[in-house]
Amino acid sequence: MSITMERTQPRSSARRAAPWVAGAWALAFGALSGLALLGRIPDPWAPEAASPLGGLSGPQMSWIVTLAALLVLAAGVMGAVGREPRAQRRAGWLLVVVGLVVALVVSDVRALSFLGYLPQTLLALVGLGPAAGHLSWDVTLSSGTALAHAVGGLATVVAGIVLLERAEPDGRIDWGRWARWGRPAVAVAVVVPLLYAVTRIAWAVGLPLGVRQEMLDELGSARWAGLGLALFAVVGALLTWGLLARWGEIFWSWVPRVGGRPVPVAMALVPGILVAAAVTSAGLSFWRMVFAGDLWTVPGATSDWAAWAPEMLWPLWGVALAVACLAYLGRRTAARG
Repeated sequence: MSITMERTQPRSSARRAAPWVAGAWALAFGALSGLALLGRIPDPWAPEAASPLGGLSGPQMSWIVTLAALLVLAAGVMGAVGREPRAQRRAGWLLVVVGLVVALVVSDVRALSFLGYLPQTLLALVGLGPAAGHLSWDVTLSSGTALAHAVGGLATVVAGIVLLERAEPDGRIDWGRWARWGRPAVAVAVVVPLLYAVTRIAWAVGLPLGVRQEMLDELGSARWAGLGLALFAVVGALLTWGLLARWGEIFWSWVPRVGGRPVPVAMALVPGILVAAAVTSAGLSFWRMVFAGDLWTVPGATSDWAAWAPEMLWPLWGVALAVACLAYLGRRTAARG
């Protein structure tokens, strides 16, 4: 690789780590799912109605995860052994497709729940906060597994992109074409989570926005869990705005040690893409429930629109956030020349 190419397409630590994370996911979950199919251990997937594949059983999911893991490993070997651009492209696209399936379909709403409830979960672990005494290890484990699928799937996508870059004549992909979509994508990715947050904040202060007073009373202390997710959404909206703002590219001058320095691109992209995948997967989960007739399992779904309607916009939020991240990447790489 030439010196010029190294300057224009630096290898971030996230990009270097992606193939290893993807391989670790494939080996770990491929082995667990394979052992489950052999009857050695329980299926490492608990059925969940709020999942894109919620209608499948544990063994069926084990077959899907095992197949996905084998494809990831096969594509990795193909990309490592094959030197021709055609072989690199085939392996790269296979990784991208399989990675998206794992991150968006194998994962589910529990990945977003894990991220949203993480502060309350940590408080509960030390016996503090409204969630104390209600923390279920099984729920935490299944949510962590869903998040692991999201992380493993996205790492697989990045590993595929690295192979696709190798297949290009100059060793890089032009992300600049996404830059023009930055403003509309950020606008959507800011508005949608705020619409969700408004309803949950209203519930926390006792206002039955979009729901009956009876449902609000039934929620009880669970309203505080909704408030935690609402605040998570508000913070996420603010950080999303940073994909357009100057402070999203240059640290504020008053920040100790790094003030005035460029913000590492990966610092914005890694959490942004992870949340985009988790939100999209969660939104697809709710849409599956609608088509499968399982929406009744959501409290208040039959008579309280605010209990489920904001979640139906989550796929739009996730796609918009992903596009906003790609636009940010395009703008930053173009600025580096």
